[in-house]
Amino acid sequence: MYDEKKTVTVDGTVAKFEWANPHVYIYVKQMTSGGQAIEWEIESSPPSILRRLGWSKDTLHVGDRISVTGNPAKEPGWKKLLPNVIKRGTAILFDRKGEMQRLASAEPLPTTAAARTDPGLDGVWVTLLAPKLEEQLDPEKLSLTPAGAAAFKHFDEKKMHPGASCVPNPAPVLMVTPDLKRIAKGSGVVLIDGEFDGAQRTIHMDVSTHEGAPASIQGHSIGHWEGGSLVIDTTRFAHYALGNGYGLPSGAKKHLTERLTPAADGASLTYHFELTDPEFLAAPVKGDAQWVFRPNLVYAPPKCDPENARRFIGR
Repeated sequence: MYDEKKTVTVDGTVAKFEWANPHVYIYVKQMTSGGQAIEWEIESSPPSILRRLGWSKDTLHVGDRISVTGNPAKEPGWKKLLPNVIKRGTAILFDRKGEMQRLASAEPLPTTAAARTDPGLDGVWVTLLAPKLEEQLDPEKLSLTPAGAAAFKHFDEKKMHPGASCVPNPAPVLMVTPDLKRIAKGSGVVLIDGEFDGAQRTIHMDVSTHEGAPASIQGHSIGHWEGGSLVIDTTRFAHYALGNGYGLPSGAKKHLTERLTPAADGASLTYHFELTDPEFLAAPVKGDAQWVFRPNLVYAPPKCDPENARRFIGR
């Protein structure tokens, strides 16, 4: 909904700072030369992403004076802005170009943090942004079936985006989103959580077949160990409007194979996936992402706010 060819700078005071999923919003009151007050809505990144950049719910307060430069809404009269740079005085709080670079790497592990003594999977991980992978998952670059091409062409974000109802993304998108992940072993299962939208996957380690399992957004996952790698086979996916990419749905024939392989020192792991869906994808899709172990970070997904979610897609 934003015009990337135009840039606007807004100087004013924070009227409201909304720290919520799926996106953080900052409302800025700007005074015109004629003394009129105008309130701008600044749509920022999700809390899970901003936390990786050092933000928290206390980064801004009502009354703070800030300057925001960004792209304005295409809709005439809408006082909405997608920020490129946010400043408070001379301090740069947010820089979109720098955001991408920082999400592609991990902050150093504090010297006070306990070192990993085993190459296991349990714990909190940071998923690193992989720009090449983002391009690979772009439906405009994927090889699509006629049904896939038609579905992508007719995707209507305002009417069809599951996020408006706070429905989380399935894998592999869930697994490559650059947020915090948490892995924990349970009784006969491995649980994988994603902080971005609070999604949780259950990997069944004590079953050998998908037969009889109900279809769901996350599908039915069976796992087994190959050496130190966790290998996951998932089928029984329910239809989902963004199941194979943004605006590209997935269907009942979607099949996902994944492998989580920790490094010898347990400090990182490689996530690999292979995705097929003959209904919408004309060729398999493969990709890799890196996760970095960060036991010093706290996994704390904010609940999805339905009003915030509807605002995000312009409803």
